[in-house]
Amino acid sequence: MGHGVASATPSLSFCTLSFRSSSLPLFVTMATARRHLTPTAPTNHPTHKPLPREPPVAFQFHPSPTPRRSTRSSAPTDRATTPEPEADARPPVRLSAGLLAVLRPIGMSHRLRDRCLELERVITGRFHSGSLGLDDAVKLFDELLQVARPASVHAINLILTAVSRAQGRGSSTSALVVSLFNRMVRASANKVAVAPNLCTYGIIICSFCSVGHLELSFAALGLVLKTGLRVNARVINPLLKGLCDAKRVGEATEILSRRMPEFGCMPNVFSYNIFLKGLCDEKRVDEALELLRMMADDGGGSCPPNVVSYSTIINGLFRDGHVDRAYNLFHEMDSRGIFPTVVTYNTVIDGLCKAQALDRADGILQQMIHKGVKPNIQTYNCLIHGYCSSGQGKKVVRMLKEMSAHGHGPNIVTCNLLLDYHCKNGRCTEARKIFDYMIEKGIKPDATIYNTLLNGYATKGALSDIHGLLDLMAGNGISPDHHTFNIILCAYAKGGMINEAMHIFDRIRQHGLSPDKVNYGALIDALCKLGRVDEAMLKFNQMINEGVTPDIVVFSSLVCGLCTVGKWEKAEELFSEMLNKGVHPNSMFFTPIMCNFCREGRVTEAQSLLDLMVRVGVMPDVISYNTLIDGYCLAGRMKEAMKLLDDMVRVGLKPNAISYSTLLHGYCRAGRIDDAIRLFREMLSNKVRPEIVSYTIVLQGLFQSRKFSEAKEFYLNMIKSGMQLDIYTYNIILNGLCKKKCVDEACEIFQSLCSKDFQLHIFTFNIMIDALLKSGRKEDAMDTFTAISTHGLVPDVVTYRLMIENLINEGLLEESDNLFLAMEKSGCTPNSHMLNALVRRLLYIGDIMRAGSYLSKMDEMNFLLEASTTSLLISVFSREEHQHHAKSLPEKYHFLKEIKK
Repeated sequence: MGHGVASATPSLSFCTLSFRSSSLPLFVTMATARRHLTPTAPTNHPTHKPLPREPPVAFQFHPSPTPRRSTRSSAPTDRATTPEPEADARPPVRLSAGLLAVLRPIGMSHRLRDRCLELERVITGRFHSGSLGLDDAVKLFDELLQVARPASVHAINLILTAVSRAQGRGSSTSALVVSLFNRMVRASANKVAVAPNLCTYGIIICSFCSVGHLELSFAALGLVLKTGLRVNARVINPLLKGLCDAKRVGEATEILSRRMPEFGCMPNVFSYNIFLKGLCDEKRVDEALELLRMMADDGGGSCPPNVVSYSTIINGLFRDGHVDRAYNLFHEMDSRGIFPTVVTYNTVIDGLCKAQALDRADGILQQMIHKGVKPNIQTYNCLIHGYCSSGQGKKVVRMLKEMSAHGHGPNIVTCNLLLDYHCKNGRCTEARKIFDYMIEKGIKPDATIYNTLLNGYATKGALSDIHGLLDLMAGNGISPDHHTFNIILCAYAKGGMINEAMHIFDRIRQHGLSPDKVNYGALIDALCKLGRVDEAMLKFNQMINEGVTPDIVVFSSLVCGLCTVGKWEKAEELFSEMLNKGVHPNSMFFTPIMCNFCREGRVTEAQSLLDLMVRVGVMPDVISYNTLIDGYCLAGRMKEAMKLLDDMVRVGLKPNAISYSTLLHGYCRAGRIDDAIRLFREMLSNKVRPEIVSYTIVLQGLFQSRKFSEAKEFYLNMIKSGMQLDIYTYNIILNGLCKKKCVDEACEIFQSLCSKDFQLHIFTFNIMIDALLKSGRKEDAMDTFTAISTHGLVPDVVTYRLMIENLINEGLLEESDNLFLAMEKSGCTPNSHMLNALVRRLLYIGDIMRAGSYLSKMDEMNFLLEASTTSLLISVFSREEHQHHAKSLPEKYHFLKEIKK
């Protein structure tokens, strides 16, 4: 394969240079470099004399079996493009070797030149139209190389670029680029034909960097020096990007500040933008900002920052949580005369949405439109994601309408955001409608979409829907991935169907996959939770034997399982094994196990686990103590819970707001509101700032203790202090006022929330509808029910129960039947409490036939009669005038006609 890289002496001397960070501060060396770098730098730089041109040297490249991939970022990137003339895209005609051998050079010179020009036009045209695929590129390279002229290097560079950008090939395309380059080198060595230029070497360097072979990139740069070509930024920039992507910013600093000046090479704005992104990726955003200031304050120097420079640092600031600094830097662009692009606006909007600064994000959208920058689908997706994350359904709907008005339909990302939003809120019916909309509009769902909907069904426990969706997934040719199987495993495990879960686990291999640590972890966790710890240990050993390394999650499940069944010694042995495997747990390892014990009421075992932590040298933290405090509070053991608060202080830990809130909740649940008030005051005296949760707990305790005047004074003080009340706090206030029969006051607060466009919850409407019905304001209740949809909400089973009970009381039985059917049609499923309530209500008014239809519905859904329903049935049919109606009930209730008083 020609001479290897080692034969090129100049490249060796360059490759062996040790690129260490300068001993001087970064921006001192950078400033020094900038003073030397002027557009009129002499060509014969004293440290770099042009070398005589030598033939290029071929590369030897062996791609590693597991190539590294460069880290992708959402930050804006530069891409230099060179405008090319349009070319005819007719298919190429191959010249056979036999024909070339017969025809003489003199007779063929014009034909060869014409064919060369034709191929160059075809290559240029197809490259810029995006139709130059990998296979066609190689074929065109073969043809062009036979008739190439020196100027053909441009077309060959386009081919090499197309090959290097081929998707999904990894290091194989890089190896192919090198192979084509080597053929080009050999051809130019044998005759006066096409030879690599600086752009060619830049492509080679970029190709090596993309698969993590930086040493070969340096070797390629060495070849540039050996051939006598003058290095410029176009060759250095790919190497800078490779170093920055590999987190080797120190070496990139050395090249930018020292080596480029030595080569007489002027860094351009692309060089600096690459370096700025490298600094931001390493969380050195302050240094990046300092460099930006230097570029901007250079007084119109050789390399002022551009929009990408600002966008890159804005993205870095948002990513590091510096929201206000990023926002201010964005507004600084105007004063610098730099106009934001859609990428810049999207960066700002996305950053603000992730920081939950949604009002500011919406303001940036309006500014964007006002300044004539057209939002794209990504702009709206950022805002939709923000509103979905904060639960603002009404604004999601508004954003979808605005997006449609600007000519953008939902894409696969939009649909996935909406699916995820509905699934996380338990609205799988609405999520399925979006899924069906995608199919209808020709948007093909991918595995991520299916997994989102599957996860929604799994959370709801809808196993039949999971099976149906899996069948549809297979029918549409979408293969399940590890995440798909993990969702199904967890769904079965949650339902206690461990045998089915193990069957699904065995099916993973049938789909060409090997179980990963997450799949093993899900199954091991399910077995441990069912007490089948021995089987879990067998799976653990199988996992080890198959070369799958267990992580801390797997060990956590096993330790929890062993502790649950009382095998404390085995748990300690496994803990030692975990340490031997290099897994070093901290207090967070034990806390979930402790939490499980506390939820199950096994607070003694949780205390034993805290003692185990100390024995194995892991010091409990505030979260560990808070978890155990919560366990004691759940068990009603407030004395032990308060003792733990003192223990925290004794070992040097400071109780936080969660510590106090947990104890406040324990006192309120035990009906000890005076102790809760005393603890709340102690919290303030210890300078622990209460969160909204702490206030809400005390407020609810006051209402439940029927201390209405104290509760009212408490929430008015909350408002006066400037605290922002959330919807849960308002629900407590509204519910408390309604129970006190202060419905007018509750209505006033409710109307205020509606007029402020406050994000309400369906529970808020249920409180008001129930209160209005009980106070006889039935028309107001109906108006409130009608207003639910205007706030982006849907009625739940409680809402329908309240409205249907009212219609039955009013004697509007047909309307009640219609509303029940509408409820089922909307996807809202009646629960046992609702059906029992409707049966009782119908029995009260003597409509036994309708009560029988609801009893049949209960049987279909395997619901049991509540004690009050059974008692009422016996009471009704103990009277002779009703006994003949027993036949209208389901057969299992016919015995009621035999009941005597």
